[in-house]
Amino acid sequence: MNRYQVFTNSTEKATKSREIKYCSHCGSGLTFTSIGGFTRQRCENCGFVYFLNPNPGVTIIIRNDNNEVLIGKRIKTTEYGDRWCLPGGYIEYEESFIDATIREVQEETGLSVELEGIINIVSNMLDDSHHTLVVVLLGKPITNQLVPGDDVSELKWIDKNGHASIEYAFGADKRIIDCFFEGDLEMIPIDGRYKQLSN
Repeated sequence: MNRYQVFTNSTEKATKSREIKYCSHCGSGLTFTSIGGFTRQRCENCGFVYFLNPNPGVTIIIRNDNNEVLIGKRIKTTEYGDRWCLPGGYIEYEESFIDATIREVQEETGLSVELEGIINIVSNMLDDSHHTLVVVLLGKPITNQLVPGDDVSELKWIDKNGHASIEYAFGADKRIIDCFFEGDLEMIPIDGRYKQLSN
């Protein structure tokens, strides 16, 4: 099964929706200029260029001894609410993608996990306001008490049959779980130093 790496629901309006009004360095107005083939905003006063970059994130397939996958239902009031997704979220500036994964899993599921490897990198152009670059990992729980938290209201383990009937928030999550149940995942090992660095 092909592991897609680009998912897009956004339109030409996406860049327009992310424009800023004033320079974040000096507060002056901005003009538009072409740099490297992209239209950028540049400060008229100090020359600062606003580069519009995707937000880096992580997501993880947590598998148990029964080869089931853990998914969470997003709180109704969140974007893509009442639909299911893999645990994950944004990487903070001060943390590695490894630390972000461990933190997000703890916040959303209450679990501690052992990370096994990287199984994909995905560009998610979700809509006109969200473009993420997501590192997809595989892991297994090392604790067993599920506690939904953060923007997740419910958690459940699913097998291949259960997966088929789920309404997912993100196409990338559905596709990577498809690949997991088809046995079509290759892993890039995670730097073994992460355990030392996180202690």
